[in-house]
Amino acid sequence: MPFYDINRPTTTHATPGTEITHLWGLTVANQETVSIMGYYAAARFASAGGCQLRLKTNTGTVASGGTAHTPAPKNVRGSVAAQSTWKDDTTAVTPGTTLNVRGTVGFASTGGMGGYVPPVGGCAVQMMPNGANPIDVEITGLASQASVTFDLTVDILEGTN
Repeated sequence: MPFYDINRPTTTHATPGTEITHLWGLTVANQETVSIMGYYAAARFASAGGCQLRLKTNTGTVASGGTAHTPAPKNVRGSVAAQSTWKDDTTAVTPGTTLNVRGTVGFASTGGMGGYVPPVGGCAVQMMPNGANPIDVEITGLASQASVTFDLTVDILEGTN
C-alpha cells in the first residue's frame, strides 16, 4: 500500500467567489483503489479574506484537460510508480458532469494552513479501479478575492486501507 503526494503552487480564479478546478485524478484500469488521505492548502496573499478547497467525487462523465502531474512516492526508495493518473490546472480543466461535494476546508488568504485528514483510513474518500463510481476525484478552490496564490497538497494511498 504505497503512499504518494501531489504538491503544487496554484492560484484561485481571477473573479472573486468563482470556483475553479485545480486538480483531478482517476485510477488506472485493473489496478488498486485510490484513497484520499489528506488535502491541504496554505496561502501567501497580501489581502485578508477567506478561501475554500472542495473535494468532489464524480459519477458522470470524467473530467478532461489539465496538465499531467505525477504523484511523488513518500518512500523514495523502493516505491513503485503510482497507479493513478492526475492532472492539474497548469492548462484549463473541464470538470466532470455529476460532482458531489464530499468535503470542504477553509484557509486564510494571508497565511496559515487549512486541511483535512480522515480520522481513520475507512473515512477516506476512495476511487475504485476500472471506471467504477466514483470515476474521478476533483479538488476545486474559491476565494473571496481575486487570484489568491496558495500551495495545494494531496496525500493519496493506493491499495486497500
